[in-house]
Amino acid sequence: MESTTGVSAPPANELSGVFDRAAATYDDVEFFTPIGAQLVAASGLRPGANVLDVGCGRGACTFPATEVVGPTGSVTAIDIAPAMVEGTLREIVARRLPNVRAMLGDGMRPPFPPARFDHVFAGLVVHMLPDPGAALRRYAELLRPGGRFAMSTFGPAEPGFFRITDALKPFVAGPLPNVPMVTGTPLASADGIRELVRGAGFTDVRVVDASADLEYPDRDSWWSWLWTTAGRIALERIPAERMPDAKAAAYEQMDALQRERGRLTVHWTVWHTFAKVSG
Repeated sequence: MESTTGVSAPPANELSGVFDRAAATYDDVEFFTPIGAQLVAASGLRPGANVLDVGCGRGACTFPATEVVGPTGSVTAIDIAPAMVEGTLREIVARRLPNVRAMLGDGMRPPFPPARFDHVFAGLVVHMLPDPGAALRRYAELLRPGGRFAMSTFGPAEPGFFRITDALKPFVAGPLPNVPMVTGTPLASADGIRELVRGAGFTDVRVVDASADLEYPDRDSWWSWLWTTAGRIALERIPAERMPDAKAAAYEQMDALQRERGRLTVHWTVWHTFAKVSG
């Protein structure tokens, strides 16, 4: 599927399947949860607001938002992967949150009427959509006058990360699949993000550097984490008989990185973007 931003993205059904299979161990090496909490904390969210969380995953933005809006507000969380939704629903029940719901929904086309929400959150999801600009225009429509939007996106990953993923490429059967990236899109720079968000109808656009280091306890943790990301699309195309050699190649690069840095860590460029609709 070709994006109007010039980057290919996997079909929605492929992404749904990938994250469905990743849901059981999603964020075991905690990364998405603190980024979601930081996004919510800086968003200006207030008690009593009605919130939509797009691409909720296992609730990285959902549950921090729930704590802020309190019993007089509400949070609706959507995700394209059934197992992600099921996991979030179990957590909603466990926490006894009557004003929170989770449901299946496409991040490109959230199934709600216009002007339904006070806040829309999109945590680390927009860069995976086939047409980020169209998705952002849809989010603007869903907000009431004066409503607020907040999203987090990845910038270009550092070379240390690509050393591990590049080591796996020779083992992938057939042509390399389309794994969502931001290189060559408006999402690759803060200026590009601002232009894209303004073009979708938002005002008062701010882009804040929220970059973070992800440190892995050991090589097995890094390997397991790869399977919970969109990179699983490529990993699943490595034949079973070649997987041990692929894993060994990745571990070799991890060892080299650890020798250089003294620890297994990757620095991720992350931007938090905040905006409003006129009201």
